[in-house]
Amino acid sequence: MNNFGITSSEGICSSPLTYNLRGAFIAANNGEVFDIRDEIEDIKIHEGLHRSSIVVEIFIQDDKNMIDELKLSGNERVSLLIERDEPVLGQQGFDINVFVSDISNYSEPKPSTKAYTLLCVSEHVYTNNKKLLNIAFEGNIKTLISNIVKTNLKISNFKTNASVKGLIKGIYPNLRPLEAISWLLRNSFDNDTQIYFYESVKDGLILTSYGELLGQELYNNYNRHPFQQQSMQSSSLEDIFEEERQKIRKMKSSLNVSKLNASSTGAFSSILNKIDIADKSVSEPVPFKYLSQPMKMLNDFPPIEKEMVINSDGEDLLNNKQKQYYISYNSKAFDITSSAGRPDNYHFPTDQTILRGRAHMNNLDTTTVQMTIPGDFNYKPGNIIQLDLLRGADVSEELATGAEKFDSTTSGKYIVSSATHHFGKDGYKIITKVKKDSFIVKQLRNKKNV
Repeated sequence: MNNFGITSSEGICSSPLTYNLRGAFIAANNGEVFDIRDEIEDIKIHEGLHRSSIVVEIFIQDDKNMIDELKLSGNERVSLLIERDEPVLGQQGFDINVFVSDISNYSEPKPSTKAYTLLCVSEHVYTNNKKLLNIAFEGNIKTLISNIVKTNLKISNFKTNASVKGLIKGIYPNLRPLEAISWLLRNSFDNDTQIYFYESVKDGLILTSYGELLGQELYNNYNRHPFQQQSMQSSSLEDIFEEERQKIRKMKSSLNVSKLNASSTGAFSSILNKIDIADKSVSEPVPFKYLSQPMKMLNDFPPIEKEMVINSDGEDLLNNKQKQYYISYNSKAFDITSSAGRPDNYHFPTDQTILRGRAHMNNLDTTTVQMTIPGDFNYKPGNIIQLDLLRGADVSEELATGAEKFDSTTSGKYIVSSATHHFGKDGYKIITKVKKDSFIVKQLRNKKNV
């Protein structure tokens, strides 16, 4: 599996399915390095907003008894260089260095051949297992996570643009570094939006927020148009390549548009209760309703409208008793009235943002689409993309109006939640999951005169 696809006489690829496995090496535990390009049959690279490490699956067809000769047992370093020369962006690719964490799916399809999969992770996952944090901490959550990454995970090129208000202090309760980061983030928000800590093949480890990601430019438009507009006879190589790159090959969706489950999670309304365990006092409950204040969204129209009611009794879906949150304080140990400057307890940033933050987080599951698209080395978690999906309509109607009609439920802007870069015998494809929290039109049908 060294390459796939057709290139021009100048070596420029004509299809986004094209790739070239320039190099694939494994360093055995004794330090010897071996070329394994001829043994590789398939490569999958997994990345996502909720993954703190990329995961690489390498399917091996071993007819040289490599597993025994190299005494493969995990910990081996694997280096992959996958490239291509694109007509628009020029040289693109992945330069990956990972470590074998497991060997799975072992079989012997032929008497002289062994087949197995090398499961590989980033080096910081191994570093993570060497540490156990049980020390006191004090400071801003962004600073605390940056210190863990640089000091405990030994990563210097860490990218962060999230901003978390408030100073906190406490003790890490015997957590490994990646667990401690997850623990710090589970109820932390940046300007009322969820924070992501993840690794991208292109950018490494990243700490960012949904609000920051919403501020970036649209990465690309994707469609399922049934006809090709470009041809080899009348179009440039650039136009042909770009049209194929934007074409959705397969897609499916669990639309999740029902409000039953979303309403129970606090997506539309909720109440915050604060309890001081020192003097057993309870603060005045803090209510939240989704439509009572502006919310950050991918598209222009929210997933709920005030006219939406529960049919049996006419009660609207913005009843703020649908979800209750409880936060405990201890005024004898922490200053729960602290303002600027003084550290507060672990929950300090939470009570300021949890209601809107959880609403943002839960509404992002409003519509989830899983699709397969042609390979793209710059496609990654966090990208904002646009889906332009045609609605079903009578052909005569389409011809009469002369305009494309888009499915208003599934079309719109989405955020890339996860991506699997798949390099196989049929080319380079991406299996991806994208999500959105809003719609391109109001979610109420206009009344028609009968």
